[in-house]
Amino acid sequence: MPKKRLAIIDGYSLLFRAFFATRYLSTADGRPTNALLGFTNMLLNLLESVKPDAIVVALDAPGKTFRHVEYSEYKGTRKEQQPELIQQLPVARDLLAALGIPSIEVTGFEADDVVGTISRKAEENGYDTTIVTGDLDTLQLVDDCVSVLTMRQGVSDTVTYTPAAVVERYGFGPEYIADYKALVGDTSDNIPGVPGIGAKGAAELIQGFGSIEAMIERFAEIPPKFQKKIEGQQEQMKKSKWLATIDCKVPLTYDFKPLVISPEGMETAIAMLESLEFKSIVRRAPKIFGPYLSGDGGVTTGNVAVAEIENEKLEVKSSDLSSYEDAVKFVNGKPFGLYFTSTAKNDLFDETERIAMIAIGPQVRRVPEVIANRLVTEHPELAILHDAKQLYRRLPAGMKEPRFDAMLAGYVLQSGRSAYMLRDLIGGYLDIQPPETAEELASALYLLERPLRERLEKEDQMRVLTEVELPLVPVLAEIENTGVCVDRNVLKDFSKQLEVTIDQTARHIYELAQMEFNIGSPKQLGEVLFEKLNIPGAQKTKTGYATGAEVLSTINEPICQEVLSWRELSKLKGTYTDGLERLIGQDGRIHTTYAQTVAATGRLSSQDPNLQNIPIRTELGRGIRKAFYAADGYQLASFDYSQIELRIMAHMSGEEALVEAFQKHEDVHTATAEQMFGIEASQVTREQRGYAKTLNYAVSYGVSEFGLAQQMGGAVSIAEAKELINRYFERFPGVRGLMDGEIQKAKSTGFTTTMMGRRRYFPDIHAAKVMERKAAERQAMNAPIQGTAADMIKLAMINVHKRLKGATTRMLLTVHDELVFELAKGEDNILEPIREDMEKALPLNVPVEVDAKVGKNWLDMKVLEPVRA
Repeated sequence: MPKKRLAIIDGYSLLFRAFFATRYLSTADGRPTNALLGFTNMLLNLLESVKPDAIVVALDAPGKTFRHVEYSEYKGTRKEQQPELIQQLPVARDLLAALGIPSIEVTGFEADDVVGTISRKAEENGYDTTIVTGDLDTLQLVDDCVSVLTMRQGVSDTVTYTPAAVVERYGFGPEYIADYKALVGDTSDNIPGVPGIGAKGAAELIQGFGSIEAMIERFAEIPPKFQKKIEGQQEQMKKSKWLATIDCKVPLTYDFKPLVISPEGMETAIAMLESLEFKSIVRRAPKIFGPYLSGDGGVTTGNVAVAEIENEKLEVKSSDLSSYEDAVKFVNGKPFGLYFTSTAKNDLFDETERIAMIAIGPQVRRVPEVIANRLVTEHPELAILHDAKQLYRRLPAGMKEPRFDAMLAGYVLQSGRSAYMLRDLIGGYLDIQPPETAEELASALYLLERPLRERLEKEDQMRVLTEVELPLVPVLAEIENTGVCVDRNVLKDFSKQLEVTIDQTARHIYELAQMEFNIGSPKQLGEVLFEKLNIPGAQKTKTGYATGAEVLSTINEPICQEVLSWRELSKLKGTYTDGLERLIGQDGRIHTTYAQTVAATGRLSSQDPNLQNIPIRTELGRGIRKAFYAADGYQLASFDYSQIELRIMAHMSGEEALVEAFQKHEDVHTATAEQMFGIEASQVTREQRGYAKTLNYAVSYGVSEFGLAQQMGGAVSIAEAKELINRYFERFPGVRGLMDGEIQKAKSTGFTTTMMGRRRYFPDIHAAKVMERKAAERQAMNAPIQGTAADMIKLAMINVHKRLKGATTRMLLTVHDELVFELAKGEDNILEPIREDMEKALPLNVPVEVDAKVGKNWLDMKVLEPVRA
């Protein structure tokens, strides 16, 4: 008869591992859940794969242990636990209690001691034991009856240690684990070990001598290289081994009762899992808990019995419609899901014709594309779509937004994802098997609206979808269809100029290098700079030397500056003058594509070509704008938000000095310099204003002192940059409060929000690696500001689009905080209303100002002074 199996979970160790091994997660109302998610998943995996007869959780009791009495420095290096982790511990206890899983803690002892004691009692009671833990201290307990299940990486990649597996990893058996720790030490427990002896040396000594007691007794036989290190450390070795040895004689009682989950307990547990928003776990749990359930069960979730919701299969009923009237009759005023495909399986359609699937629940109808397009055109308020803009580009201009777009909803909910494919959204938000056919996809798309809406409502993000992203769909579709005129000849002439300048710059580089080489080759460039010319500041990489802009810009050598110029010129020619020319269509226009779901900040991005990256800070870069011009009968009109992110920062922080400067229409950088340097505005030098300007933007983006020193072109050291940032925060405490508050919000909830409620999540805000954590903190400082700016210009586009209804003037481009229009002849009276729409798009407690210009091309434009009341 097979032996019974006991599972012992090292509770806090598992929760601690899950907290730091998985990205930060929280519920819609801000409760942290990442440790609980990893812990619960591991519990389910244990019940599913190991199938223990009994299960118990060992916990660390509050207060000091017997080890602290003998060695006060024990675990002295451990930092105070994150409050976001501590908040999850009692929830784990409640979940265990609901499931009837006992937990044991004993004052004065650690969880490992409880684990060891119960595992030895289990052997005496005829049990084999699986210990589930997040660290490797318990490997010393492994024997023929005890195995350890732990994690290689994260919480899902596990490994089980038997005696043979311990030998395979360390080269010696479990009985020597405490001796091993006595030699190498343990930084997490502050066990000192022997200085200079690492893992390899410890394994060699144990393989040769066994225990540390044997090493001490046979000291003369130890190789000289180890004798010198061990000499004088013998007592410390004994103390370290004592600290590392698990006490298996803790005074405790455990009854080894089989795990039995009551119906009431399971009901409570399922409710807790639903409250934690563990959707996939709620689906898995009933089947896994089932074998341990007493009585008839009867647990329900919502209106569906838990036992019945596992992997539901869509059962769709489809047929064909051949007329628009039939499609209208089928829809009958009800919302419908619409999914397009290029293949047809019915003789009614041409095999190559694009067709649509119209779904109302499981009822699906196949129709030709032209019928579906007309249906959306006349009834957009009923259309549930995925990537609506792609469809809207094929529909007439002037349409209302669709009822729902699953792709945009998915983006608003999780802006950090790399993609929002329909199948992925279905898998994440619906309790069904993955759809296989176009008909099933259409039906699933219809079903997606409800859970996505519910989630958006729960997170107070519905406004972002319905007031910003959805109304923007027809606006962007029209912009993309309209395109912008680009002069091929201007680009060709500019390309020739660049070619000459690139050649001249290359020859100058060759003169400075005293040889010709491939400037575009990082390997050859590194060899020339750091070997032939012996320029200091070399940074070695696996493939040669680092020659990126971040390196070359810090080296004050003429050849490095020339290389940077050569690169910029080459990029201008290849990416813009030559690249843009290839993208001019037969209508003489470039039609960029705007993406709403790429930037985690909420900003729009453009591609084919990427107009966001057209350089405007250099004279050469601005020259590219000259190629963008207005068609006959039009002029170009540009409207650009002035210092919008600083104005938003002033509004959100309430910083008096900044708010006052904007309200008085003063130069905010001069006002900042006044505060920074304690001088009058008339005394502020150009250099001081430049420092203040750089600081204003650097602080709003959470730039580090190293980054600020780089932005200032090496004019200040890193230490001086740090001092400037500290002084800025001293002078502007409101800004400091805003930044600290956003970081704290990200740490406690996992996200920050814009003024509209748009969330951005920061999975690395608790990362163990300092660089990753600091980067997340900097992003958290800026996200509400940049995200609010993104919302503002999107709202402005929607408002101006309504304003232009019936006018000939049309919107052409959006680039960062700028909107560009083709202003029709005779419609100059629309200029100030456009400016007003932009300034009032999202009211702040400081004035929002928009700079307007008009001209025949995007470069040569005349400033339009605002008409202020």
